[in-house]
Amino acid sequence: MSRDLILVAGSGRSGTSLFANIVGNLGFYVPEPQVKSDDTNPRGFGEPQWVVDQHMALLRRANVHASDARPAAWADTAKICLDEQVSAEVRQWLEKQFSGHDRVVIKDPRLLWFLPLWNRVGGELDANVHVVTVLRHPAEVVSSKSHWYSYMSLTDANRVAGWVNTMLFTERATRECRRAFIRFEDLLEDWTQTIARISTQFDIPSLVNARARNQASADSFVDHSLRRSRATWEDLDAPKALVYLAEQVWEDLLLLAEPGSGDDDAVLSRLDEHREEYTTFYRYAEHVAQSTTMAATRPLLRRKPPGQEAKETPKPPAPQPEPLADLLLTLVRRLVPARARGLIPLRLKRALFEMFR
Repeated sequence: MSRDLILVAGSGRSGTSLFANIVGNLGFYVPEPQVKSDDTNPRGFGEPQWVVDQHMALLRRANVHASDARPAAWADTAKICLDEQVSAEVRQWLEKQFSGHDRVVIKDPRLLWFLPLWNRVGGELDANVHVVTVLRHPAEVVSSKSHWYSYMSLTDANRVAGWVNTMLFTERATRECRRAFIRFEDLLEDWTQTIARISTQFDIPSLVNARARNQASADSFVDHSLRRSRATWEDLDAPKALVYLAEQVWEDLLLLAEPGSGDDDAVLSRLDEHREEYTTFYRYAEHVAQSTTMAATRPLLRRKPPGQEAKETPKPPAPQPEPLADLLLTLVRRLVPARARGLIPLRLKRALFEMFR
């Protein structure tokens, strides 16, 4: 029997947990132990604890935040995706999951940073790898994160930028994969239609042939009351240029989620343009904020390691060479009579002094 691996991508607070739990009740295995539910997600995250721990460690190693807004952050995680030791650890863990289950679903908001790693390892284990990206309007995503993850103290503008960055690069990273984009709202309205489309697109008939009790179990995860954020752009504090770009990205990603749309070349071309525009936007934002960066780093550059002051012995100041202007002034005084020096205009004297100082 063939193996299937579904990787659930998308920004946190986008409905990725809902999708993972639905397919987890329709025949796909969510590896144990799972992250325990809490107030932020009372129905459960659908996340394997090992995957979450592994991704958190790898992000720390790369110095990348889960919703990092820096385009350059992708290069840092790409290096880790090519690390043979990391690949071996993921391969060993995933092979263990496949030893007891032919269909596995992996979901973690940090997964999008390591999609090339999981796609490659899944292929090495002879699995059909599928990537499902869940879409939710960025204003609602940012508002939900600000409410439930307020301890992170990130600004609205940074969270919007993080959404744009992660979604644009996730779309680009999955173009060579078997992929599907789905809307969070569609899952809430009628998840069976979305699952039927995924089943056909990925050729996984078991998703629609599950037993009635399994379908009832999947349906129990759909709770409209859990859509607790219905924010709009007017509710956020973000620059208009960034909001406009985020809305354009959102509208084009929605086109990829249309049934039967496929990867339209015109849409992909626009997304490439959006990605280039965002990279330029972020670079200029760094340039504008350069004074803040310099002010924050100056004290660190001046600071010496503990104990260094005691070990260092004061050195006498090195003798400074006599300025050229002073040497010329002494020479003029010796060779030019005082009466002749008095005929030189004061303005010319000052100009010569400044020239050789």
